Amino acid sequence: MKNPTADRWFIWQFGEGQEARIRYQEYGPVDSPLTPILFIHGYGGMLEHWNLNIPEFDRRHRIYAMDLIGFGQSEKPNIRYNLELFAAQIQAFMHLKQLDRVILVGHSMGAASCVVYAHYNPSKVEALILANPSGLYGDSMEGVTKVFFGLVGSPLIGEVLFTAFANPIGVSQSLGPTYYNQKKVDLNLVNQFAKPLQDRGAIFSYLSPSKRPNDFTLDHLKPCNYKGPVWLVWGAEDTALPPHKIIPEFQELLPQAGAFIIPKAAHCIHHDAHEAFNTRLAMILEGLG
Repeated sequence: MKNPTADRWFIWQFGEGQEARIRYQEYGPVDSPLTPILFIHGYGGMLEHWNLNIPEFDRRHRIYAMDLIGFGQSEKPNIRYNLELFAAQIQAFMHLKQLDRVILVGHSMGAASCVVYAHYNPSKVEALILANPSGLYGDSMEGVTKVFFGLVGSPLIGEVLFTAFANPIGVSQSLGPTYYNQKKVDLNLVNQFAKPLQDRGAIFSYLSPSKRPNDFTLDHLKPCNYKGPVWLVWGAEDTALPPHKIIPEFQELLPQAGAFIIPKAAHCIHHDAHEAFNTRLAMILEGLG
């Protein structure tokens, strides 16, 4: 972040005899009358991936961001990872911070996790802002993006490929297709994404989507219980999840969803085209009052 914020931690007991240490940060005025915002990163990401977004909104809003279990600096146990687990983490965080309602801003897998949380807890969500969400993607992925997103199961993905991927060179090659503005894929970003891959247990979380792709889909939520405001904000140049193919599928799941396509942006839209994304997010938040 532009203004460094101290890391905070909590121990999440997510099952009988199972717990994990979760990292989060909080920003903005404690006494803000506005609904708090919770940012949820995507696959392979961490809360720092929002570092060009949160500072634009933390003057008025109380804001939270956390590393999902298995990613960032959160603990990475050998468990079965899935969207329901991440949604349960959101629920635990809501309880921890005693939040009655929240605006969820999610990217990719994190956005899909937000949809799952909203499905099971519709009264707790004031709005969903979904940046290039995964979970409904049909036959749209190709090339190296399959490895990065882990959305397509493959018997070839295993420890050998993980080792090849889990270094700055592999990360750079995987991040490249997710950005339109290649200047954003600098050494700082590459190292940011590469560091968690060296953590104990990272292989379990990072390979889970490719080993069990059905655990990371949203098809079972149709029809979705959440009927509140939804916005899809998509990068026009997303080759992994092309908006012309995926937006109609999401509008079947969430018929009330409005859609905005931002030019000159790929999958990591919030960071790739942060100014345009922030402008759109500001308009959405202003409309909520």
